[in-house]
Amino acid sequence: MLPNFIAGLGLGLSLIHGVTASPTSHVNIPRDPSFDISRIEHHEDKELLAAISKYFISFTTGDYDGMSALQAEDFHITDIPLEIVRANKQQWNKANSGFSSLMTNVTVEAISIAGSSEPGSFAAMENVVRFTLAVDPPPDAAKNLPPGIKKGDRSGMIMLSTIWWNEDGLVYRDLEYGRLIWDHFDIDAFKTSEEAEL
Repeated sequence: MLPNFIAGLGLGLSLIHGVTASPTSHVNIPRDPSFDISRIEHHEDKELLAAISKYFISFTTGDYDGMSALQAEDFHITDIPLEIVRANKQQWNKANSGFSSLMTNVTVEAISIAGSSEPGSFAAMENVVRFTLAVDPPPDAAKNLPPGIKKGDRSGMIMLSTIWWNEDGLVYRDLEYGRLIWDHFDIDAFKTSEEAEL
């Protein structure tokens, strides 16, 4: 009886103070070692973290069917580093699977995130994509990679990914800006002032 009383008292106090339990407090956020959300997992919109995690884990694990299932039929993407502008769903998934076949050990480290999971809204995430070349790059891919990179070499890109959700919660627009990481690149240099205080 006492635990029920304490729980009821806690609920009553929370209502008095205008605080209610978050509807997203029990959201199942997918986890995979290839997508590091440790820097953003404190974000209050857990539905957003779940949606972003599903989308990026499908990318890092090469699950192109899974990624396609998260995209609306009218999906389009602009990927500046790859010189892709407003590619539709079929064009992107073909290009993505082709380019990704050159890479292995793909990881994404999220740096920061802002936005919402609400239908019709968007979110922006700073992140670092790292990869190991699975093969020597063909000439048409080499121009988007560090000079002289070869099979077995590891590199990466610093990215800003902006994702728009439609009314069904599917991705209908994806905008990717980024550039190759540089010598002595340090992801910790991107810490926010709040992170630096921790």
